[in-house]
Amino acid sequence: MAEKRSFKDVGKNKDVFSVGLIGYGGIGKFHTANWRNLNLYYPDLPKTIHLKGAAALSQESANLAVNEGGFEYGTIDYQRVLDDPEIILIDICTPNNTHYEIFQAALAAGKHIYIEKPLALNLDQARQMLELSRSSDRVIQIAFNFRFIPAVMKAKELIDKGFVGKVLNFRAQYFHSSYLNPDKLMSWRLTQDASGGGALVDLGTHIIDMMLYLAGPFKRVVAQTKTFIDQRPSATDNKTLETVLVDDHAHLLVELKNGGVGIIETSRIAGGSTDDLNFEIYGTKGSLKFSFMDSGWLYVYDAGDARNPLGGEHGFKQIQTLHEYPGNKIPGGRSLVNFLDTHANSQYQAVRAVLGLQPPSPTVQEGVNVQRILDASYRSALEEHWIDIL
Repeated sequence: MAEKRSFKDVGKNKDVFSVGLIGYGGIGKFHTANWRNLNLYYPDLPKTIHLKGAAALSQESANLAVNEGGFEYGTIDYQRVLDDPEIILIDICTPNNTHYEIFQAALAAGKHIYIEKPLALNLDQARQMLELSRSSDRVIQIAFNFRFIPAVMKAKELIDKGFVGKVLNFRAQYFHSSYLNPDKLMSWRLTQDASGGGALVDLGTHIIDMMLYLAGPFKRVVAQTKTFIDQRPSATDNKTLETVLVDDHAHLLVELKNGGVGIIETSRIAGGSTDDLNFEIYGTKGSLKFSFMDSGWLYVYDAGDARNPLGGEHGFKQIQTLHEYPGNKIPGGRSLVNFLDTHANSQYQAVRAVLGLQPPSPTVQEGVNVQRILDASYRSALEEHWIDIL
């Protein structure tokens, strides 16, 4: 029977990688589930993940982080977590308007950082965070977890090999139905001051990052945003209605720096959608199609395939893209990919980066690039014209 290690001994063990979490809400619980099981999923990790301290908005949530999450302690004072000398990495899972402050404090405390998207509340904050990161030797990685879908990883591999050629056009969408109900209570995600935007910030950051990653840098953008449900019940008094100032839906026309064009559309009121992220990329040599609702396949078209006789091998083909993450043991390679898996692999890559086994990716610069598109898109929607991406 294995010896049970006490919490007091964990920090003294050089084989232990202690994590501190700030923000034990919905996404914080996703991250926690993966931190708890990361050594099981990826047994090649040279250190044992330990959940040391968690900070939450309320003591009730802090207690849950201990009792259900498995952290050694919970607190409402995040500085206590930052000051813990045993903690190596800080995982920031708080509302967008707190990212900048916590990021600064975590770097000042000498911690490595794993931070939820978007990087900041706005572009000014994101730029300042980039400057701070450049003057620090700490590893910082952003949780653009959808990059870690095997089909997306395969798409990137094919694009880098020249399979697609020059990207001519793309279409990308990310749809939810989570805010279709007009009786859904107000929350920080529906508040401009706390979120920095609506569907475009919440969901659009993922699909913007993905198209920057796969299709290339943007030259300019023109956007339209729409709020369909402009009043919602207050979270404190559901008989009182509050005005919603963030977007339910947004769509962007994009011109790429290589001359290609694209369309990005995102919505939180798409009835029947659950986690519907999809894209199509068309190039001079080939094309790619993917839908997260059909996560086991990447659809590829090679323009060089023979067309004769009888059609040859011309047309889209399915490439199997199951749970085949390098280093991953559980679930097995025959398993379908889900949302939690993408976060697990993202967190695994962050730990490897902190251990010096690879560079961090996605980087703070890539977070700023996404923030720049968000800023330009909202300006375009307000001013009703194209905005250059500077």
